[in-house]
Amino acid sequence: MRGFSLSRAAAGNRTRRFPRNLGPMSILRHLFIFAAAAATLLLAASQPWGLNTAVLLFLLAGMCAFFYAGERRRLRHSRLLHSISGHIRALAHGGPGPTPLPPGAETAEVADALEEARERFRMAQQETNARLESMQLELHLDPVTRLPNRKYFFNELRRALTTGARDGEEGGHVLMFRQRDLAAINRHMPRDFTDQWLRSVALRLDQKLGRRHAPPFLLARLNGSDFALLLPGVTAATADQVAHQLRQELHALRVSLGERSWCRWALAIAAYTRGDQASRLLASLDHGLMRAESADTDAPVHADVPARAEAAGELQWRDTLVMALEQHRFSLSTQALNGPDGKLIRNEGKLMLHDAEARAPIAAEDFMPPAIRLGLSTECDIQAVRLALDWLVSHAGMLAVSIAVPSLAQSNFLPRLGQMLRDRPGQAARLVLEVEARGLVQNFADVRHLCEVASEAGARVGMRRLAEDFSAMTRLHELPIAYLRLGADFLAGMARSPGSRQLATCVRDTAKALGIEVYADGDADAHAQAFLDGLGIATLRRAPEPLAA
Repeated sequence: MRGFSLSRAAAGNRTRRFPRNLGPMSILRHLFIFAAAAATLLLAASQPWGLNTAVLLFLLAGMCAFFYAGERRRLRHSRLLHSISGHIRALAHGGPGPTPLPPGAETAEVADALEEARERFRMAQQETNARLESMQLELHLDPVTRLPNRKYFFNELRRALTTGARDGEEGGHVLMFRQRDLAAINRHMPRDFTDQWLRSVALRLDQKLGRRHAPPFLLARLNGSDFALLLPGVTAATADQVAHQLRQELHALRVSLGERSWCRWALAIAAYTRGDQASRLLASLDHGLMRAESADTDAPVHADVPARAEAAGELQWRDTLVMALEQHRFSLSTQALNGPDGKLIRNEGKLMLHDAEARAPIAAEDFMPPAIRLGLSTECDIQAVRLALDWLVSHAGMLAVSIAVPSLAQSNFLPRLGQMLRDRPGQAARLVLEVEARGLVQNFADVRHLCEVASEAGARVGMRRLAEDFSAMTRLHELPIAYLRLGADFLAGMARSPGSRQLATCVRDTAKALGIEVYADGDADAHAQAFLDGLGIATLRRAPEPLAA
């Protein structure tokens, strides 16, 4: 019971509030005391009383006056305490005091203390707000580059996809770019130098591409090697210009990784409209980066919205590829390549992956980029060669299959390839292994080793996409290359470009001197076709439908 009473008393003390104004009972009490004192004095002066009686009356009047003065003092203290409590409550809420304290010597020190407390509280509140703002800023910034981080970028992207970054904007573009050699840079340079280089890259790109635009574009660092640039409300032409400028800036900011070796970037660009899903947009950009890495190019890759199977992340791709390799769920789609006269020159094989969740087989150009990224391209290329050799058992003619350049760098690939070719010499003699021309420049030793393995088994090596890296022409004399292929993009500009025609002439002359055949892929217009015929370059035409594998 004692504890309960103390608790109630404490609760009462916490909830006690002084009245804002003098109550009716207090007013009546003041009037009664004042009237009693006045009546006593009048009574003492109106009649001749005895000495004792007069003294008693005057004492009674004095007591009334004393009680009146005490009540006045209590009232003053009550008002003072009420004013102080008002100031304290205002101080707790961060506002000014309701009314100034009554003037007087006894309240001056209290007023000074309240003012000092109010100033300290204001300074503490400002310090707390600054600390909270700094913590919130740190929460949204990358600690190394001081760019907005992944969380902040994704929030802004989702806002742009749902309500538009600014009123009147129905869409825009997103640029994502990746530093492909960050691990090699960390091995080549001290970590502090790498962080300093990343900060300088971020600062330059933010100044050149982010802040310069009005309103500014959002440049963010998504993780260690991935960056993104949000371009709300820009057209496709403007986005392409920004991508081209970004490519130039990144090329200028490269660091050396040794003799004739520089760090590499991969770029992807995708358009969005209001209402798109952020996950599918980012999946398309990630797949575009994988395509750029697979092609080993720093040219911006336009990332279209992928199908369900293509939109899978790295973990899903790993599961799909590993299961397909374990269960041999691959096939080879072949297509005849005919010359201008309609005669068969050779067949072309393309590896296809059969996934239970995909409606149709997945082509190599879709699953090989993630396979290269995951280090599984070697196994996929082994499957392609195995299926090609099987196909040659029951089909006549030549068959060409593509080999990824990154697979050549794997220590176990070429020995396994050589053993497969030596085990089936009859089929190996009609097999052509194609590599991209860039491999001859950047991975010359690996391509030379491939040519040695193929030559020992009787197979041949061809080179495709020569127009993407004509510097490969300087190394042709060192390798037994069977043929060269010029891409469709090169043919498209040949009719209106004297330089392209001159390059084609140089390619023909060099290849002819080395005994190498030259072919052109795709359909050329009448003028380009006449020029190619004059040079003796055969144009390959694909059959209308693929042959059964």
